[in-house]
Amino acid sequence: MFRDKGTFADVFFEGAGTPGDVPGNYSFASLTFHSSDLAEGFVDTFTCEAGETPWGDENGENACEMAGSYFMWGENMTVVTGKGKAASSTYSGLVDLYDATTEEGATAARNVPVSVTLSPTGATSKTTFTDSFRDPESGVTYRSRETRIFSYATVQGSLDEVPAVDGSVGTYSVRWVERTA
Repeated sequence: MFRDKGTFADVFFEGAGTPGDVPGNYSFASLTFHSSDLAEGFVDTFTCEAGETPWGDENGENACEMAGSYFMWGENMTVVTGKGKAASSTYSGLVDLYDATTEEGATAARNVPVSVTLSPTGATSKTTFTDSFRDPESGVTYRSRETRIFSYATVQGSLDEVPAVDGSVGTYSVRWVERTA
């Protein structure tokens, strides 16, 4: 049996520029900060013509081409949490980007700065995910359950000047069980 619980913050970034000067001129990214001072996520970059975004302009046209896709990983992140029920939290540190288009996952950029402040808004929500699997050959059964209690949050900050646009903060608990036949 394995159990884990802690806090998290999910942040989404979108806008002109690319983190770590990787190819392209527009980025979309998602980064999750874990209570264990880790951060993980992804970045997709695009090369867009002026006035275009990967999701199309107001005419629905899209003059963008995929430029790259990257995994993000950061350790020793700094978390500063305010006091009170709906206190803001600031997450900052350096992340590395790894090429997600190759098996080798070569390092694309090191020490990319990220700093965001999240302020919870509104009520909390709760989600629960369950999963189970039985290996027919070994007879081993695996079961997991994850519960998240979260609030959406307003965000300020950036991933190397790519602006933060949305986020959420909360707590999680995970239970994972393996049973042999």
